[in-house]
Amino acid sequence: MDIEPAGLGVTVSALLRMQMKPAHLDAVATELAGRQELAMVAATTGPTNLVAQALCGDAEERHRYLTREVALDPIARIETAPVLRTYKAAAPLRIG
Repeated sequence: MDIEPAGLGVTVSALLRMQMKPAHLDAVATELAGRQELAMVAATTGPTNLVAQALCGDAEERHRYLTREVALDPIARIETAPVLRTYKAAAPLRIG
């Protein structure tokens, strides 16, 4: 099922690339996975080891979310990349 984000009040999207000590990765990822604003949270390799996609109503909401909600102590660095246009998005359908 493909749902237009604007129909849900989402007009701003950003990719978040985060860096933390590996010992904190599972705890931070689990905490962030429970956040409604994050559509996706995944462990990665490279200079950053956690990536997420934030869906927000507007730029001000995104700023508040990044500076107050995601700014957790174990996260040493967060890089944000605003999503200008999404060409394809997919998610698993969980039943039961």
